[in-house]
Amino acid sequence: MPGQEEVTFPLKKAYRDFAGIILSLSNEQFLSSMNGWSPRDIVAHLIGWNNLMIEASLSILRGKPPTYYDDTPNDYSNINSGFTARYSSHSKQELLAELKSSMEGFETFILALPDGELVAHHGVRHYSGSPATVSKIIASLAGDYQYHTQQIREWLNKS
Repeated sequence: MPGQEEVTFPLKKAYRDFAGIILSLSNEQFLSSMNGWSPRDIVAHLIGWNNLMIEASLSILRGKPPTYYDDTPNDYSNINSGFTARYSSHSKQELLAELKSSMEGFETFILALPDGELVAHHGVRHYSGSPATVSKIIASLAGDYQYHTQQIREWLNKS
């Protein structure tokens, strides 16, 4: 059974890669639109998801589906627009500090869980039909960081 460090390593690496590419952007690039979202919007989105994943994990551990499943038919657009409005700063440093803090909060939460809880599904089903677990939430969030890092890289290569 994988432990917390093993499960969190891909997320921590994906976070570091993402933060690195954001740091490399000029302030103008940080605020520039790329396919409807700016890198600033993506940082705000990820701050929100880091915090929401604690709530989602607690729901799974209580045997209840996470509330964000309700926005699945909308491709999470309601949740994401709320996050970009809530974390509205245009300061790269300020948003990166919030991103770091939210990641540290999620990591602290994960590291406090008994190992078995990472893979326990408590009867909760992901909307895809598979068992929902904290380790799958962590993997999904890591994938989101990786996706957005690649998205920004491709955007930079086109500019």
